[in-house]
Amino acid sequence: MTTVLAYAGGPAGTAALARLARETDVVTVSVDLGAGDVDLMALRERALAAGATEAIVVDARTEFANEHCLPALQANALLYERYPLVGSLARPLVEKHVTSIAHARNVDVVWPREQGGRLSPDRTLWGRAVVVTDSDPWHGPGDVFAYTEDAAANIDAPDEAVITFDRGIPVAVDGETVSVAEAVLRLGHRAGAHGVGRFDLAAGNREIYEAPGAWVLITAHQELENLTLDRDLARFKRSVDRRWTELVHDGLWSSPLREPLDAFVRHSQEHVCGDVRLVFHGGAAVVTGRRGEEPAGRGRHLRPVGRRYRPLTGQEHPDHPTHRAS
Repeated sequence: MTTVLAYAGGPAGTAALARLARETDVVTVSVDLGAGDVDLMALRERALAAGATEAIVVDARTEFANEHCLPALQANALLYERYPLVGSLARPLVEKHVTSIAHARNVDVVWPREQGGRLSPDRTLWGRAVVVTDSDPWHGPGDVFAYTEDAAANIDAPDEAVITFDRGIPVAVDGETVSVAEAVLRLGHRAGAHGVGRFDLAAGNREIYEAPGAWVLITAHQELENLTLDRDLARFKRSVDRRWTELVHDGLWSSPLREPLDAFVRHSQEHVCGDVRLVFHGGAAVVTGRRGEEPAGRGRHLRPVGRRYRPLTGQEHPDHPTHRAS
C-alpha cells in the first residue's frame, strides 16, 4: 500500500511522515511556489531520511505567478482593503498538484496539519505569513521577518522604480522586460529593503504578513487603473475585486463564480497600459508619477489601445502571459 503525503519540510510534517512510514510506503509531494530560499536537495534528503520511499518536488513557480498571482494583482486583491492574500492564494495550487499525483497512482492523500514549512503555502514569492506567539498587538512582533528589513535600515538611500504595465500585466521594471514572477521578486527585494509590505494582523490569532512585491504591484496597478479606466467601469470593478478576494480567501477557488469574475477582470484590463513611478523609503511605497492611456473622450492616449510594450530587442519574456496571448 502506498500513500501520498503533502510535505512542506517542517518539523510537524517530518514527524507525520516518520509515523506514516512505519505503516505504509509514502511518496512525499512538495510544491515549489517561489519562496526562493529553499534547498530542494536538502528537502528531498530530509523526506527520504524520515522514511519516504520517493520524494517529488513540483516546480510550480511560473504557474503560480501567471495563474494565481496575476489574477490577484488585476483584481487588486487586498483583504479588508489592507493586505494581500497569501496562503489562500497558494493553497489551491498545492492541492491541485498533490491530488493529481495521487490520482495518477490511484492512492490516498494525507494532509498533515503543518505551518511554517519551507515549502508551505504560507511562504511563496507573493508573500509570507507567520503566526506570532505574543498575541498582544501593543508589543512588537519580535524577530520574525524574512522578506523585509526594518523601515530605518536604508533610510538614507531611497529607491525609485518605474513599472510598465500592458493590459494590466507588469511587463517591465525600469525598462527591462520581466516575467510576472520576476516583477514580484525584484520589486519585493527592493521594496523589502525599505520595510515596505509589512502587515501586523491581530484578529484572533496574531499573524504577521510580509508581501513587499505584491503590495508594490497592487499599489501601482490601482494607480494606473485610476488613470485609465472609465469611471463606471472602475466603480463596478471595485465590487468585483472585493467579491473575487472574498471567494479566494474563503477557500472557494473552485467556485463556479470565480471564472466569470476572472473573465470580467481580464476584459477590464484592455486599456490598463502605461507606466507608474514609485519611491521606496521609510516603510512606504509612494507613487510619484503615472502615465498611460486615458478612457475614450478624456483626452490624449500615450499608447494606442491594445499595443504591447516592446523592449528595444523586440523580444518578450518567454514566461510572460503576453507571450502566449494572441
